[in-house]
Amino acid sequence: MEQHIEQFIEYLATAKHYAGNTLMAYRNDLLQFHQFVLTTRPYVSSWARVDSLLMQAYLLDLKAREYSAASIARKIAALKSFYFYLTEMRVMASNPTLDLDAPRVNKQPPRALTEAQVTALLHAPAEPNTKGLRDRAMLEVMYATGVRVSELVTLDVRDVDMENAMLQVGSGARQRRVPLTPSAMTALADYLARARTRYGAAADNGPLFVNPRGAQLTRQGVWLILKQYVKQAGIETPVTPHSLRHSFAAHRLAEGSSLQEIQRMLGHAHLTTTLVYRTRPALSDGLPKNSQESDEP
Repeated sequence: MEQHIEQFIEYLATAKHYAGNTLMAYRNDLLQFHQFVLTTRPYVSSWARVDSLLMQAYLLDLKAREYSAASIARKIAALKSFYFYLTEMRVMASNPTLDLDAPRVNKQPPRALTEAQVTALLHAPAEPNTKGLRDRAMLEVMYATGVRVSELVTLDVRDVDMENAMLQVGSGARQRRVPLTPSAMTALADYLARARTRYGAAADNGPLFVNPRGAQLTRQGVWLILKQYVKQAGIETPVTPHSLRHSFAAHRLAEGSSLQEIQRMLGHAHLTTTLVYRTRPALSDGLPKNSQESDEP
């Protein structure tokens, strides 16, 4: 049974080009269900012997353990996808997940930063030292392209096309070229010319954004760097790396870009995912009340 899970994960990776974090989530959810099956019915030795009653028991168990509606919905979605794969591969004749209903999840529109907040954040790395130049370039790129943090940390220095002001982002079906803004280009040029090699990175290859050892930044590292500058900029609303992605989309739409353009730049597989940015709520600045809305750091 575990072998079928690994085959499914391999299928998602090679045929569907799912991101690493998504693959990890699918594997964890399916292994959790497998453990539930083994605990509830130890005699079950194949997926074909898992019926709808066992599925319903799993759903009730998740609710009893107080999983959130969003978490349950994700786990059920993983199961439905897995069983669709098993029926397509003729591992089993019928799909017991067809009548399995996930809880309704009320999705909130993404919360974007205001332009004043973004300006304050981008100017927070004010020191023209190695770290400041790297962090300013990183924040500029995140806001200019809407890149996912998982994509940001895997960028290679060769993905930057300085001549055409473009950035190659993603891999597989999500690979795309996204234009860089003049301010992102300036910050990147300063970082590449004056800072990156000081961390021991090779000039013409390797990770674009590196740590002081010259190695690729991690997602956790990016989050900690962002947290530092959010505090420094005096922004009081919660900000994550994904907040800059949301802000990129919301601000581009406000400036007149089409949903199709935003979809392409964000790498969304479906336009319905991009539609959520059209109904984003208005936000207060989230800056301290005694702060000045200024372009100055």
